[in-house]
Amino acid sequence: MPPQPPQAEQATHPPRVVVANAKGGVGKTTVSANLVGALADRGLDVLAVDADPQGNLTEALGHLDAYEAEPPTLFDILLDADARDDVEEILESGAEADLLPSSIDMLGATVELVAAHFLGQLHNGDVVDDPDAVETATWVLESMTQLVTPATIGSDAHGYGLLDDAVARVDAEYDIVIVDAPPGHNPMFKNALYAAPNLIVPATAEASSKGAVDRLFDEIAAFETDTGREIDEIAAVTNRIRMSTNAADEMTAFLAEVFNDVPVYEIPERVALSYAYDAGESIFEHQPDADVTETFGQLGDHVIEAFDLKVTA
Repeated sequence: MPPQPPQAEQATHPPRVVVANAKGGVGKTTVSANLVGALADRGLDVLAVDADPQGNLTEALGHLDAYEAEPPTLFDILLDADARDDVEEILESGAEADLLPSSIDMLGATVELVAAHFLGQLHNGDVVDDPDAVETATWVLESMTQLVTPATIGSDAHGYGLLDDAVARVDAEYDIVIVDAPPGHNPMFKNALYAAPNLIVPATAEASSKGAVDRLFDEIAAFETDTGREIDEIAAVTNRIRMSTNAADEMTAFLAEVFNDVPVYEIPERVALSYAYDAGESIFEHQPDADVTETFGQLGDHVIEAFDLKVTA
């Protein structure tokens, strides 16, 4: 049996929600940051997790310096089993939420995460049953990486539980966790899904978003088959609506049909959202009288109701 990383001791964890799409540029971070703001505005203690190597949520919540911080960073926490207990050291506190920030180092993590996936299958799956072949393949994979070893993945058969294990070490202090995922087609996206199996899908009001949503569900179906982790849809958001155009109406109708048992929220394009991002705040902190706070508040209330959370505000 491969070496086991120390496991988180907390027995109870708050609900975790992932904001994800198969493509970038759909306003994932806008939805993530302002959902965080809505939940904080209702009095919840929120942990935000930036799982996107581009670090947009880290910037949106006012912690750009953390993105370029010296190690240990999220790169080390995920990939070095000995460092995972240090996850609390990289948490950033904020007026609205605490943040597990992304890091510029994560831009180079793809090879490491792919190696973790193959090591999980080699050591804990049923892909190879020849011990000599496992030893040889392990040596090859370890020689390609900086930190990944069999200890990195522990008993994980797919290698996608690294973020889940890291978050589990700190999330008991919070009411809810919101994860901003990278676009799909990569192992960090799968780490985000595994860590937060409750899905909110943002999409822009344009024809290309239909294909992205279709690809997202194809990826989720394959992910569920590979991992046994069931992903539940919570809500969808039509984002950056400039006006009532055919494209906007068609996209909203498409999402309403696809997500026929969960609500679809419509967010108009507002410069105030860009100003809030630049200020490192949600719209609730930056301009609470903006009209979009009502819709993001409705999304937050839906999430609160979905998980039967207790609010104090």
